[in-house]
Amino acid sequence: MIKKAFLDKQVSKARSESKTPEFLCRLCFIVVEKVLTQHYSDSYSMRCLQSSVALSLLLKRFGIKSQLYTGELCVSQVFLDDRIVPNWNGFWGDDHHVWLRTEFNEIIDLTVKYLHLHPATNSNQLQMPAIWWSDISRWPSVIKYLPQGPVNLELPSQEMVDLEVFQTKVIQELEIFLESYSVNEVVFSPILHGPETMNELYKKGYPWLVKSALLQSCRIPHPERIVERERELMEWYVKKT
Repeated sequence: MIKKAFLDKQVSKARSESKTPEFLCRLCFIVVEKVLTQHYSDSYSMRCLQSSVALSLLLKRFGIKSQLYTGELCVSQVFLDDRIVPNWNGFWGDDHHVWLRTEFNEIIDLTVKYLHLHPATNSNQLQMPAIWWSDISRWPSVIKYLPQGPVNLELPSQEMVDLEVFQTKVIQELEIFLESYSVNEVVFSPILHGPETMNELYKKGYPWLVKSALLQSCRIPHPERIVERERELMEWYVKKT
């Protein structure tokens, strides 16, 4: 059993450090992943919106505010087979992605972990880790989140009903998890929290990072739309400041 006193300490730690503690990151990911893969068994790799809504719900349960964002995502597309040329993968142009941003300016993305399973991608590509990035001022060139703006959650009535059912299941699973598991059993790995964890995983030989480093060294240019969107955001930022 994971006691309330322990969870309260985690919440206090979040407030004092202005960052979600590692334990809460793992807990939220493991609960949402379980329900997501069960509820959307045939399409969970495409459920970035539902995943983000569920994570936001759990964070709210622990007193941490968050906001859904939509925009473009570009990450390295690399393969175990060296004969397949690496490239860029993600969502841009007419395709958009949804992720979560916390009050501590963390970027959270569970379904990026399933990008290699998405119907629109090459299934031979290597899996990348889930993301709970704590310092958005430092990003590697192989991961780019380019926001368009906050999500206005308006879905067709049937989809809204389904989303409510999904959220209910997530809360129920959290309560079961807290009642049935110990702190040491909350295991979810790997998670990218920032450059430090990237370096650690690279040194351990995590395939996606090792291959991404090779892609980076080849200096393959980013897609034109990604370059354009980055320029737009930089111009907006300069005007704002």
